[in-house]
Amino acid sequence: MLAHYFLEIYNRRNGKELEGFTPEAMKALLQHHWPGNVRELENVVERAVILTRRSTIGIEDLPREIGGEEESLLEQSFTVPVGIPLEEVERRLIEETLKRTKGDKSLAARLLGIASRTIYRKLEGKP
Repeated sequence: MLAHYFLEIYNRRNGKELEGFTPEAMKALLQHHWPGNVRELENVVERAVILTRRSTIGIEDLPREIGGEEESLLEQSFTVPVGIPLEEVERRLIEETLKRTKGDKSLAARLLGIASRTIYRKLEGKP
């Protein structure tokens, strides 16, 4: 019940109309121990709503520790050499995030916690 409740909330917040969870995803959610309790569940559902490109949340949209098989967008790492100016690190992080969101600037901005216009500004080399 809680997973569906959070799905409704984050559907509205993100302008989506996801129908629900696949049977595999629901089974994984039900079998997980949930050490973080309700907040952990809410965070997992929010992230899945943001990242999925389908009409339902599948097991591949869930973090690996809950049953997702592949490394999710938010679990992938990105490295830069020591000594690179901060502006260059920001630009590379934005570019990498855009690559992983397949160019979706709105999604990239949400994942990075910045405004979409900041993405444009940083990519143009403006502070």
